[in-house]
Amino acid sequence: MFPRVVDAYTREGYVFEMGSPGVLWTGVTPRNQWRPRRMFQTPSHRQIAISIRDAWYFMLCADALREANAGEEQAGLIIGNSFGISTVMIAEMLKAPIDAIDAETSNGSDEGSALTRRVCDRLGLDVRVTRGFSPQDIDNACRRERYSFVLIDGEHTDEQIVKDFLGIKDRLTDRCVVFLHDVGLRDMDMGWLAVQEHASAMGLRGFDLSATDSGSSLLVRGVPTLERMLGQTCPGLRAHNDVFHAGLQIPMPPARGETDVLLVRDSERVAFFGAGQDLAHYGGFILRYPDSVAGIFDDDPGKVGETRYGQVVRSGGELASVAPDAVVLSTHGHADAARDRVRGLLPGLVERVYPRVGLGVPTRVVRLPDGGER
Repeated sequence: MFPRVVDAYTREGYVFEMGSPGVLWTGVTPRNQWRPRRMFQTPSHRQIAISIRDAWYFMLCADALREANAGEEQAGLIIGNSFGISTVMIAEMLKAPIDAIDAETSNGSDEGSALTRRVCDRLGLDVRVTRGFSPQDIDNACRRERYSFVLIDGEHTDEQIVKDFLGIKDRLTDRCVVFLHDVGLRDMDMGWLAVQEHASAMGLRGFDLSATDSGSSLLVRGVPTLERMLGQTCPGLRAHNDVFHAGLQIPMPPARGETDVLLVRDSERVAFFGAGQDLAHYGGFILRYPDSVAGIFDDDPGKVGETRYGQVVRSGGELASVAPDAVVLSTHGHADAARDRVRGLLPGLVERVYPRVGLGVPTRVVRLPDGGER
């Protein structure tokens, strides 16, 4: 797959540069403008795109979709085409028709749409790129009613990724994936949580791909092998190495303190004590696995009765009544006081109250299939 894509861009007069530790993004540059780059240097004429790790997840999704949708026609929808590297790679991997939409408002993106069409013609790929804005022009871009693979990589704001998702949600097949690019890099955590709240009502589960260089995220429905693997390997974007966007420079990852890991079997339920801002660290797990959540509890009367991630906040005094198998202290600034409170309510659960004493960082919560070791 990669050799065909690289060769097609090369024949169109572009240098195709693969991501590396110094240059995390794959990119293409017109051959007459190319020059060797220094570490962390990204000249303005260079068109950056996905990383190799993103491409690996594309391949993983494509393979899982073919297995889940055996014998059924598939199709892909791309929001944000740029120079087409993601579009072309997904078309190659999925072996299916792809529709893409791009506003062509960023530097050189009008050239990128034309380049994408030429590359796809060379490779014999069924790809159509439409100029327009999401979500209002999505209908004009779509040749099909339903899509199994959607990539959202348009304007990188909290508000826009929610609009993009709402614009495509009714076009998803029963077994599908939605890949959201750059969520971590562009600090779209709140937009991503809002997307997950909408998606969870549709049976879509959200996963944070912390192994990706730009902190991408993924929604999955009806693809159990993919869901299980992601649930066991994705710690969340809060554990994602901080990346700042200053001339597209990548700093050394900061040192991180020790992190607790709570493994929850399918039959177990975990309670979250604290309904303030720190609960956002666990919003993805709560939305993804509502059957594994015993409830959200708080001693603040002002928070009791409010809804957080699909759960109504209950009084802290009710914690013992739900008999949870574990408790996560989702109030890191007051963890010691919360821990004493939980121990008073559930004296027999001392060993499964997280995080442990002295750890002021979020606990990684992972659900295990029954029979898995704890």
